[in-house]
Amino acid sequence: MTRLKWLMVFRVALVIIFLGTSIWFQFRQTPPLQSSLYPIYAIVIITCLLTILYAAIFRWVKDVSLFAYLQIFGDIFLVTATVYVTGGIESLLSFLYFLSIISASILLNRRGGFYAASASSIAYGLLVNLDFYKVLPTRYKVILVGGGYDKGDILATVMLNIIGFFTVAFLTGYLAERTVIVEKELEEKKIDLKKLETLNKYIVENINSGILTIDANARITSFNKAAQRITGYNLGEIYEQAIDMVFPDLMKTQGYSISSHGEESSYFRIDKPFKKKDGKEIFLGLAISPMRDGGHIVIFQDLTRIKDMEEQLRRVDRLRALGELVAGMSHEVRNPLASISGSVQVLKDSLMLDGDNKHLMEIIIRETDRLNALVTDFLIFARPAAKMVEIDVQDIIHETINMFRNSPESKGIDIQAELDGKLVIKGDSRQLKQVFWNLLLNASHAMPNGGRLEIRGLKVKESRGQETYLNPGTQEPLNPDFIEITILDTGAGIPSDIIEKIFDPFFTTKDSGTGLGLAVVHRIIESHKGKIEVKSKEGEGTIFKIILPMTKES
Repeated sequence: MTRLKWLMVFRVALVIIFLGTSIWFQFRQTPPLQSSLYPIYAIVIITCLLTILYAAIFRWVKDVSLFAYLQIFGDIFLVTATVYVTGGIESLLSFLYFLSIISASILLNRRGGFYAASASSIAYGLLVNLDFYKVLPTRYKVILVGGGYDKGDILATVMLNIIGFFTVAFLTGYLAERTVIVEKELEEKKIDLKKLETLNKYIVENINSGILTIDANARITSFNKAAQRITGYNLGEIYEQAIDMVFPDLMKTQGYSISSHGEESSYFRIDKPFKKKDGKEIFLGLAISPMRDGGHIVIFQDLTRIKDMEEQLRRVDRLRALGELVAGMSHEVRNPLASISGSVQVLKDSLMLDGDNKHLMEIIIRETDRLNALVTDFLIFARPAAKMVEIDVQDIIHETINMFRNSPESKGIDIQAELDGKLVIKGDSRQLKQVFWNLLLNASHAMPNGGRLEIRGLKVKESRGQETYLNPGTQEPLNPDFIEITILDTGAGIPSDIIEKIFDPFFTTKDSGTGLGLAVVHRIIESHKGKIEVKSKEGEGTIFKIILPMTKES
């Protein structure tokens, strides 16, 4: 339809030129021009009126092709009239047929071009023959010629024009069809590019990695959803702001900087701690790449969980190596230790010791018992649970709490337990009692002046939206249904500089401690395919969270 509009505009422009030329000849009238150009004016007026009519009814046209054919054939009729009044056989305006043929080819492709060529051939041949045999009146001719043509000349003129008409129809039709094909291909490519652009935007917006771009002046120009989630900033806050607002001194790290010409050093990657907008500190891995326009693209990920898992793996490796060593030593130490303890007890009962000798004997017995407890902890640490059966953790926790309440360590401590029904897992009850005893004992040492101790247990049936817990040994996801035991105290808390070391063997802050209590806890939970986490704040208390997979029947 756009091409049809252009045809109407072109027709009007051509008529205006034709009218102007006619007026110019009117004022410079010399033979062989006649005294009146009224026939030309009539053709111009008719053409203009027809164009106005076409434009008026265009909005109601349903069959555009038929409407185009009517205009083309109407133009051929007007061209034939123009050729007749401007000399007939010897008219210099027979080239106007070519314009109609070209228009038909553009509008209606090759078929329309051939139809126009056929109609032009018939009209021109008929006009020339009628003019040659003096059938048409000469009084309407503006230009008069002398004649003197024979039938051979007329036939040659007609044939040459007809050949020209069909040649132009063929060439312009071919070009028009190729143009349509190319336009279609370009449109398809345009659509594909839009789809690709949409897909690219969708991928960038939904990828888990944060992506931002900066211009040559290190100002932020884009910021995807993951970047907003990781950093806590939204695009409106940081758009066109300096990169240092989000990542201070990032572009100066390790000598990487933007020169005054916007040139970059090279691609590089770094891992560094980062403080979010809300003040929370996380660990990021960042990669910076140059772009062609002098800007840069920064891709970053939150590696906090990965760093935690790496630390867990290192701890597991250390514990496993130590466990193998301890397993061999414990059996060799325990047997002679039992003999020494038994012999000393016999001597104490047999000998009537007093004074310093009696005190020395009591020291031997006390330290022997202490050494035996240490070896026992070694064995628990070195030997994973051997017999796994279905047990209710709720019963184990209640037993341990009752034992703890009857011990001197519970003095001044308010113990509250909130357990969510049966908490059935596969495990070793003796070792799990050791876990809860060690954690309760550890909490009491953190509250020497009393405080509150809470034990909570619940089942998590739906893990959707929950954090995914991994087995520290295999790094495989735990059973999606698990139990979560939380032990919370209101003690002094653990300093942030040592909290990562508390599960390490022999690490202790107590003068009388062995440093194996929490290491044993970690080892037992790991052997049960679980996970233990700790959060603490000095002066506010500590929270231990134990995650254990439930049995399918729970």
